Amino acid sequence: MSLLPFEDALNTVLNSIKRSTPIEIRFLDSAVGYILAEDIKATFNYPIFDYSAMDGFALRSEDTANASPSNPVKLKVVGTISAGEFVEKELPPKATYKIFTGAPIPPEADAVIEIEKVKVEDGYIVLTEPVEVGANIRKAGEYAKLGETIISKGEEITPGKVGVLASFGYGKVRVFSKPKVAILSTGTEIREPCEPLLKPGDIYNTNSYSLSTAVNTNGGIATNLGNISDDYETLRNFLKENLYQFDVFITTGGVSMGEKDYVQTVVRDLGVDIKFHKIRVKPGKPTLFGTYDNGRRLFFGLPGNPVSALVNFYILVYPALRKLQGAKELFKPKFKAILTKDFKRRGAQRREFIRVKLHFEEDGIVYATPYWNVSSGDILSMGFANGVAIIYEGVKEVKKGDPVEVIMF
Repeated sequence: MSLLPFEDALNTVLNSIKRSTPIEIRFLDSAVGYILAEDIKATFNYPIFDYSAMDGFALRSEDTANASPSNPVKLKVVGTISAGEFVEKELPPKATYKIFTGAPIPPEADAVIEIEKVKVEDGYIVLTEPVEVGANIRKAGEYAKLGETIISKGEEITPGKVGVLASFGYGKVRVFSKPKVAILSTGTEIREPCEPLLKPGDIYNTNSYSLSTAVNTNGGIATNLGNISDDYETLRNFLKENLYQFDVFITTGGVSMGEKDYVQTVVRDLGVDIKFHKIRVKPGKPTLFGTYDNGRRLFFGLPGNPVSALVNFYILVYPALRKLQGAKELFKPKFKAILTKDFKRRGAQRREFIRVKLHFEEDGIVYATPYWNVSSGDILSMGFANGVAIIYEGVKEVKKGDPVEVIMF
């Protein structure tokens, strides 16, 4: 297959997703990070009653109409209203209640004056300016009306949204389950962390751990299946036994054109409908994608190179995980930043995602500092970076001080 442009590859992935994960019910204290499977409606007018927006005095605004420094107005303090205390008795003319923030407005009062704007003398307050109708009052239903949608289906639940849910009496919500994601590394040379490297050529299993944590922190539930050697039958038997246990299956390694790169052949033999293999990006050109189980499950064959695998997770796999959960927002934040160093490259046929550290300076502008080494074999770059700058096809050079599009991880 020829190299597929990045947009075509991304659209192929997203258009291949025909279902959402099952719906489950979660209590609020365990719902953060999940995607809502229903619209959340206001269960009452919010606020539920008119209340004071600050500490002050509740009054009839008409009683203050003629107040001025030369004509001060005195109102008798007839009581105090605290938060949670409701006064049913009407406020008499030429009178006022001392009121605290959050306390219900008494009947016939239509304004609140701040405590610092009056003098208190012998049980009266003295005003030297008129108070407008509605001043410092939060009206019932001002923020939301009964039955109004306050959080939409497809939104991710955050701590702030948990606060909203709790405020309207929701103790549990319907959400889309997080996709179950398998991570399988391939390569006879791979050793697990804490094991000794027995011979020259051995390397540690980076991908299983970086991708598992990437999945777990980005909306999925990862199962690290470890590593399997470059043997056709071993790989085939393992995948045949495990493919259907997951919503998304990710392998790393074995997708190039080497003699031992069996992944493409094995998964095709097992019924995976391969949609593309090789995309016009750097790093991560040999990435493979397909579907199986009548399109219900996704297969990603990511390169064995740890940088390529992790970058392609963020730009291709992450949006797929989001769509599987019915999320409205599918992509990592993208915005403009100023490059802090010149960037040059010899070839410009592929779209390149260069590792950068994004940071703010005192001028409030976002800057992107490229990693010193563009090699996709340098995993240290992923420890340095918190995003990538996008260098589009045909662009050979970007100067220091030029704006670039960046994706934040």
